[in-house]
Amino acid sequence: MDVNFFLARVLPFVQKPGRYIGGEYNAVVKDGDDFLRVALIFPDLYEIGMSNYGLEVIYHLLNSLDFVWAERAYMPWTDMMEKMIESGITLFTLESRTPVKDMDLIGISLEYELSYTNVLEILKLSDIPLKSKERADKHPLVLGGGPLAGYVEPIAPAFDAVLLGDGEEAVTDIAKVLYEMRGMSREEKLKELAKIEGVYVPSFYKTEGKRVVPKYGVIPKVVRKRLIKDLDDFPPPIKKIVPLTETIHDRAVLEVMRGCTRGCRFCHAGMHYRPVRERDPEKVLEWSKTLLDNTGYDELSLLSLSTMDYSGIEKLVSKLIDNLKERMVALSLPSTRVDSFGVRIASQIAGIRKTGLTFAPEAGTDRLRNVINKNITEEDIFSTAEAALKAGWRRIKLYFMMGLPTEKEEDLLAIVELIKKIKLMGFKELRASISVFVPKPHTPFQFARLISPQEAFEKQRILKRARRFAKIDFHDPKMSFIEGILSRGGREIFDVIVKVNEMGQIFDDWKEMFSYEKWMRAFEDVGIDPNTYSGPFDVKREFPWDHLYIGIDRDFLVKEYEKALRGEVTSDCRWDRCSLCGVCFKMKVFNVLKGGRS
Repeated sequence: MDVNFFLARVLPFVQKPGRYIGGEYNAVVKDGDDFLRVALIFPDLYEIGMSNYGLEVIYHLLNSLDFVWAERAYMPWTDMMEKMIESGITLFTLESRTPVKDMDLIGISLEYELSYTNVLEILKLSDIPLKSKERADKHPLVLGGGPLAGYVEPIAPAFDAVLLGDGEEAVTDIAKVLYEMRGMSREEKLKELAKIEGVYVPSFYKTEGKRVVPKYGVIPKVVRKRLIKDLDDFPPPIKKIVPLTETIHDRAVLEVMRGCTRGCRFCHAGMHYRPVRERDPEKVLEWSKTLLDNTGYDELSLLSLSTMDYSGIEKLVSKLIDNLKERMVALSLPSTRVDSFGVRIASQIAGIRKTGLTFAPEAGTDRLRNVINKNITEEDIFSTAEAALKAGWRRIKLYFMMGLPTEKEEDLLAIVELIKKIKLMGFKELRASISVFVPKPHTPFQFARLISPQEAFEKQRILKRARRFAKIDFHDPKMSFIEGILSRGGREIFDVIVKVNEMGQIFDDWKEMFSYEKWMRAFEDVGIDPNTYSGPFDVKREFPWDHLYIGIDRDFLVKEYEKALRGEVTSDCRWDRCSLCGVCFKMKVFNVLKGGRS
């Protein structure tokens, strides 16, 4: 059945048909047929994937090349999926409605572990074999990328290649190789791709115990991530695609900085994206105007892991607000620093419309905040809350974790007491979100223990006492447990993912779709005890991600873990001495601060 005919027939009967029709403002459509055809796929719904900045960057970068046409596809919702299967329609791109299986290259974004079942479902919907080794020359190459690329082994058999690190330079290299090698075999293409810095070809490696090692002598033992030195060499996408339906972040977005060196020991993103690289503030101002001209949005968000840490944030915000007032455009930052400076900037942005502030103390005691290297004290938290009240804020949200290394009951009780004290300061509304700590690879806590769901529920019983003072949201401990196993596993976990997907599991990151029972049954059927991945682990233990180097030395991770157990902190290398993490010296890329300290 023709895709256009299919859509005309089924769109009136599915939820949010705008997810599937394409034709958005600023979407790229090219004439001709002499292109490398690329499908960029986000393994979740349209309204979630359309808010993913990384995919937008790669989309516009590839389409700036005259020999590439990059298109998009997203995971359809269950109602659409059923109708596609009934009608024999495979997954198709939005721009030209071409079947994904007919493309030259598929790029799948790997943002969160519980999307792995969606990755498999996308391959099924595209009529592409699940395993790389089962694909023929007629099938497109399947490339993975994103923050999970550094510990991709549990889903690695599904990918022909994986891009580790920044994509801006690397995707151009990949596209050139594949364009020039059209008509050649998959094996020949993969051999050339493996020569590109940052590209990992899983089929060229095998497992030996916990280790992953090359099958051939010419293959590097360690794949180094790709890292760009200067963000300004790669202008941000200023012709953002304007979605047809409301998305989760429905606003213009501009990345002002990449990387974070605060050194929170639980934070994978803080390690993965090091070092800090800022954009020039004058260029940010220029790009923001063009971006808004090209999209018509009434809100602009400055994106980074910690935008408040941009070295010239106060001056930048001041200039931006002056420009945005004329356009009646609001400005937003994704995070607020836990200090009075952060409140001052937030108040400057909000003007008279103060909707709410969000802070992340993470732990209830100074001792435990030192363990995780949060580098804030209880005094900082209260002074920030007081400054927020004086500035007119009446609603506040706090983020905490439970199950952190060395955590005691008194640390949990301290969270309750902290929430109580802040509420009694005079806030009209207080919310707290409490999640389970999940140890992540390439962080100092990769050696730490993942608590069981049963332990997490016991901790929740203590924390529920805070419900007298605030609305408390708990993340499902069972989901966190499976996320932790998928983080720390090797290729043996792939069979579990296949098994649970065969049981019907998709959209596992959605609470209402997740099934802990099916996951546990899949582990049992495959013969794997998930508790063996819980830890804690010896610092000399070999891991299935040791062959993927993101620039952080293992010695640094061990020393940071040992400092954590002693309750010692490490300062931010942007403003203090080098912490010897390794990324600058090994990767020859250094902190780039262009804002000028505010």
